[in-house]
Amino acid sequence: MQGVIEWCDKGLAIDKHNKSFIEMKIKSLKKIKEQERDARKAAALEQKNSRKNAELLEALQERNLNLYLPDEEDEGQHERNMRLIESLKCSSHGHVTMNEEGQLVWPVRLLYPEYATSDLVQEFCEMNSLSDHLSYMFPPEGQSPEWDQDRVYTMDNICVAVDCDVRLQQIYDNNDISAPTRLLINKDDSLLKILQDNKVLISAGVPTFEVYAKGSPAYNEVFRGS
Repeated sequence: MQGVIEWCDKGLAIDKHNKSFIEMKIKSLKKIKEQERDARKAAALEQKNSRKNAELLEALQERNLNLYLPDEEDEGQHERNMRLIESLKCSSHGHVTMNEEGQLVWPVRLLYPEYATSDLVQEFCEMNSLSDHLSYMFPPEGQSPEWDQDRVYTMDNICVAVDCDVRLQQIYDNNDISAPTRLLINKDDSLLKILQDNKVLISAGVPTFEVYAKGSPAYNEVFRGS
């Protein structure tokens, strides 16, 4: 673009009233200003995103969460941190953010294995409990989901489980003990407290829980002997 302006200047040095050169130079100068403005905006946005990523990473580290990230050889801490942030943002279900109070807000999936269906809570504050959200989905006097025709999924009758970190199996194997594959959790605990259990692995940036009706065939199959 600068070359076009120089070319126009040479033409105007010969004929300073040449309309074509004048218009071309004006358009070129305008284009340069637009490009400089866009570059400033992009730099400001990158700086803002870098700051937000740093704050998010610090919050995750402070909470000591068990976040899944495959190891890579010859990788420095900075590169690993950036890869962790990117892995948390790759899900189509959304990604963890931080609200104005400094609390983490997660996308959370609730699976109902007995009926092969699920719900997605797109913004689940870490200070809320699973009961807070499940009570809206299964109100005592409200309408049950169409798949729960027998109305067995009630707040008094449902339990929540989470898959355990498979890496625990190695620890248990060394002690000749079978590792638990699922962990029953207290649905009244805050999401933060649940995720801080080192047996709970957060994969793909979306905490995922299974919801069962006590005494159902699916529950009895999974938790037989529990």
